[in-house]
Amino acid sequence: MLHRIRRLLAVSAAALLATTVLVGLAADPAQAQTYGSLPLLGWAYTDSADPSTPHPDPAGNFLIGTRTDTAGTAHTGRAYFTYDITGMRDQVLHRVTFYTYERTVDDCTKVAPIQMWRTTPVTAATTWDDAPEERELLGERSYGSGVICPGAYLDVDMIPAVQAALARDETSITVEVRISATGEDAAGLARTMSKAAISYAVNHAPVVSGVKLRYPDAGCGTTEEPPPASKSVQFQATVTDADPSDYARIYYAYWPADRPDQRKETAYATPDLTGIADGTVIAWTAQGRDNDDAGAWADTCYFVLDTVAPATPPVVSSEKYPTTTYPGTGGPGVPGTFVFDADGDVDTVAFDWYEDALITRVVPDHPGGRAEAVVTPRYSGPKTLKVAAVDAAGNRTAWVEYRYLVRDTAPFAVFELNGVGLTSHITLSSSAAEVTGFGYAVDGGPEVRVPAVDRTGKGDLVFDSVGTKTVVERAYAGDEVIGVHTDQIGVSDAPKITSAEFSWSASPVAGRAGTFTFAPRTTDVVAYRYGFGDGNNQSVDAGADGTAELSWTPQEGGYYTIYVTSVDADGDVSEVGTSSFWVIDPHPVVSANTYGAQVGQPISVDAWSDLPDAVAIVYSFDGGPQQTVDGAWAWFEVVPTHAGDSDLVVWARLADGGLSPATTTVLHVSSAPAVTAQGPFSADAVELRPVTFTFTAAQAGAASFRYTVGSRYDGEEHPEHTVAAGADGTATVTYDVPAYWGDVTVTVASLTGDGTASDSAEFSVAVRNPRVAVTGSVSGAGVPAQFGFSGYELNEYTESFLWHVGDGAVQEVAYDPLAWETTVSYTPETAGAATLYVQRRFTDGSLSPITEFAFDVPAS
Repeated sequence: MLHRIRRLLAVSAAALLATTVLVGLAADPAQAQTYGSLPLLGWAYTDSADPSTPHPDPAGNFLIGTRTDTAGTAHTGRAYFTYDITGMRDQVLHRVTFYTYERTVDDCTKVAPIQMWRTTPVTAATTWDDAPEERELLGERSYGSGVICPGAYLDVDMIPAVQAALARDETSITVEVRISATGEDAAGLARTMSKAAISYAVNHAPVVSGVKLRYPDAGCGTTEEPPPASKSVQFQATVTDADPSDYARIYYAYWPADRPDQRKETAYATPDLTGIADGTVIAWTAQGRDNDDAGAWADTCYFVLDTVAPATPPVVSSEKYPTTTYPGTGGPGVPGTFVFDADGDVDTVAFDWYEDALITRVVPDHPGGRAEAVVTPRYSGPKTLKVAAVDAAGNRTAWVEYRYLVRDTAPFAVFELNGVGLTSHITLSSSAAEVTGFGYAVDGGPEVRVPAVDRTGKGDLVFDSVGTKTVVERAYAGDEVIGVHTDQIGVSDAPKITSAEFSWSASPVAGRAGTFTFAPRTTDVVAYRYGFGDGNNQSVDAGADGTAELSWTPQEGGYYTIYVTSVDADGDVSEVGTSSFWVIDPHPVVSANTYGAQVGQPISVDAWSDLPDAVAIVYSFDGGPQQTVDGAWAWFEVVPTHAGDSDLVVWARLADGGLSPATTTVLHVSSAPAVTAQGPFSADAVELRPVTFTFTAAQAGAASFRYTVGSRYDGEEHPEHTVAAGADGTATVTYDVPAYWGDVTVTVASLTGDGTASDSAEFSVAVRNPRVAVTGSVSGAGVPAQFGFSGYELNEYTESFLWHVGDGAVQEVAYDPLAWETTVSYTPETAGAATLYVQRRFTDGSLSPITEFAFDVPAS
């Protein structure tokens, strides 16, 4: 909408003037500062004993105060240092420190009043009699008694003095170091100082420029003429920083122009204008910040908030695409002009529209007028064009949907690609009854026109290179284009490979011969190079027609790919043509699950043959008779009668009654003993209780067992034990489980009488915790309290808990299986330290280890 701009009060405008003060930021750690030392332009020391002799730029240290030499001459010293401060200009000063160190002190028991003055610059002619003029006392220190001596650090903050010098447009600053006039002649106060320096930490504050509205694109704006903008307004500014490594950011501030107390700051270019009324004039500005400093705020800009979209939605029409009725109009590739009409609403200054892509904006010839957009459909079928009217603030009306139907007129192309330099063919067709011809063009080249006969046209193409080609096809009714389609096709000069025997649709078998035919896809082919990816490449000559045949017999089954290139008369080699296929292995495929296999237990076997004439699976196990299972796939079981290896031999029986080559699979049955365990309650072990292991030999003639037992997690080397096997080939051993968490693992092998060892077996059982967990607290003597008892594990075997405090009587409480813990009540009689003792009774009558729970009884 158009709005009347309210004038701002003069006091409001004055309050909004941008400040030029550089403000230090405390929110982020210092990262942008530059560190260094000011250049020393010159320095000198003066000596009262040699008042007319200059000492410019001496080496070494300097004397302050009065010191008498061995000849009895008193020397009073001062020093002057002049530094270049031009590099400090236009920077924020974070630290500028003049400093020096004591080297020697005549008498550390005396306190010396040391002064630092700003003076006029030092020169090569500076002497005691012609010394720089003292202008400003920068600092005074009392060194000697009570501080480090000698070696005290003398420093003064130079920021105020440097800022003042820069304000006076001076290029240097000079600092004098001396003992104050009241003590300069006193004995014992003299000291030698090191050559002084000024260190600094400075930073250029970022600068913003180019402050304007990005959306809508409306410049900065003034109080008299603020441009309208919606709540989707976006600010824009550019920030620069003279320190190239600094991370400079832009911050924005905004507020109702007549309410500066509502000022907000943000790092985002889109302000939050929630709650601000339509028609409010908004003031805003921008500032650059790095990790140390903020630059000056830019001049204030203004806009007026406009939240009301145009009242009238756009009217959309198109002569080319006016209908949704089948079969539609126009066609793919046929452009249509769409007219957007504001219907006289002068608030409308633009139209936004989109169909399948990004939003596009068009502008009418005058506010409230018309605009046009040209849309070229890519495909046939129903389409929806969405249009909205837009005012100067960027507010849109609701989207108006214009629906239309694109007629199916695009040509359809079928290509016969024959390579490079050879003639390829294109066949074009269209469903449009009025089609009279077709055109096609390759990679933007000239269009070839062919007539349509029964809505079909045919043409030839000759490609001069390999690669992806863009072919644009057009359907014509007379000279009018009624449909367009584009194809991306790949042109290759790789040979064409065909074979009746070696293809995915065939069933080639290893050992049976077949033939490949190689045909050219380029001109003047004289030979072909081929290989199967194994590095053994060979050649075959081409015939007069450029083709060649290759007879080949696969020796093994499996996946194959043949790689073929053609070679022309000039020796040029084509791209690689490939053909992949599967060759059947005549040997059957056998899969047997021997995991955990034991003597006398069946082993499951799957066997199958891919031979097309296989009718049954035949097998023999461990030298036994042949067994037959009908079908090309079979499942059966074999039962080992001894430990070790047994051969399983499998054939496929063919339709002619013969057998395929055999597949022999070795089935291994472990000779390791079988192991079982029994703890106090189950197969699991329990801490501090014995667990029993039973070994059952699988090895024929086993006379004994050799084993180790312990935890895999205790980090110890477990000793080896031997136990004799009984007549039934078994033995039982018991292990007392120590107090640790984890498992108990047995590693065991059987031994025959002559010491022959079987395979080893490793068997582990979990160790369960029998202890009691205790919770509770005590408030004071005479105050009833509760304790909670629970088991970490073995709750299913717990009957009750036995407990007592100190040397009190033992009490028993039944285990509550429905609660998280079993609770008991206890009232302490006296204050002080106490201990609760508790254990649980299991279903076999045994007791767990005692758990001690120490607690303090506060005084009531």
